Amino acid sequence: MQVFQGSLYMPRNPENRVHVEVDLTEERCKLVSGDVQLADWTVDEMVVNAQPDGFHIRAEGEEIILELDRDAEFALAMGLRTGPPLLVRKMSSLLREPGE
Repeated sequence: MQVFQGSLYMPRNPENRVHVEVDLTEERCKLVSGDVQLADWTVDEMVVNAQPDGFHIRAEGEEIILELDRDAEFALAMGLRTGPPLLVRKMSSLLREPGE
């Protein structure tokens, strides 16, 4: 299980952010805010693109944007290989760490 902290917002309403916990477990992605589960998707249902403003995720006909505290770890966990230059450098650094 990998858990990430961050915020979620809709592209058309970036000023309304919600704190979320993202739980990646057994090929599932669960988004929880407080006691409310916002989403529970299989990783295969999601289209994830890393952009400078966060991870753009499309699932079930909606798009959300996630800004996460450990963005490089999330990108690697989701199997991403591309993204903004800073993110790619952080991902590369993680891949080079011994014992990983």
